[in-house]
Amino acid sequence: MRGLERFLSRIVVIVDGAAAVFLAVITLLTFTAVVMRYLLNLPFPGAFDVSRLLLGVAIFWGIAAAAWRGEHIQVDVLSHVLPEKVNKALDIFADLVFMLFVFGIAWMLFWQVGRVRASGQTTFEMSIPIWPFHGIAWLGMALCVAVLLARVLRSIINFNTPSSPSTPTTAVEL
Repeated sequence: MRGLERFLSRIVVIVDGAAAVFLAVITLLTFTAVVMRYLLNLPFPGAFDVSRLLLGVAIFWGIAAAAWRGEHIQVDVLSHVLPEKVNKALDIFADLVFMLFVFGIAWMLFWQVGRVRASGQTTFEMSIPIWPFHGIAWLGMALCVAVLLARVLRSIINFNTPSSPSTPTTAVEL
């Protein structure tokens, strides 16, 4: 299991970097479009369309990285009063529900990629095919399912291992 964890940690670093690159490209496109519009009085065709499509890609890839580290949104109202094993069981249940939800999105997006490709849909201004953006977004969701499955397996394997008190919690406690 340690080898799988190391492998997935490396993959998550790549996924995190890819999400950062997607956001950097969005920022660069937006900045360039604004400069061209206001300083040079020139349009930047396609900047909005590509930025819009890349934003979805960046979000889906970012979800995968956050899911591996447990940095997704959690509200633990009762965690401080429940026994450790109950908390671990609730965490496993929450990760399973999250994984099923993400799997459903990945499943629908997989079929959507094929439909969009078959339809030949393109962006309005530059006629850029949009199916590759959908495909890259699907890959982010598929990676999210994989890392959530690994998190669940890791949690089940380590269920009887006591948590160290120095381990920081990523959940928001109310």
